[in-house]
Amino acid sequence: MEQRQSPRRPVRLDIQITYPTGESHQVVSRDISDGGIFLMLEKSKQPLIGELIYLEISGESAGETLPGTEAIVVHQAPEGMGLAFIEIK
Repeated sequence: MEQRQSPRRPVRLDIQITYPTGESHQVVSRDISDGGIFLMLEKSKQPLIGELIYLEISGESAGETLPGTEAIVVHQAPEGMGLAFIEIK
């Protein structure tokens, strides 16, 4: 059953992800929506569902300096993981 509240848009962005342990990886996105993003990352390097990670759009894909954001892992697949953006109030 589809649970998304916003449509996905295909987009390839260079993203640096950082785990709470300080470990980080350079990855690319597959798609994005208002509520989250899917990142391409082999299964062995994916954090567990429910873990919080920090995202920064990096390099030329950003086109400008953008603030980083936190997201929570909500879905895993062999080719990557789905993240929900943390809403700041």
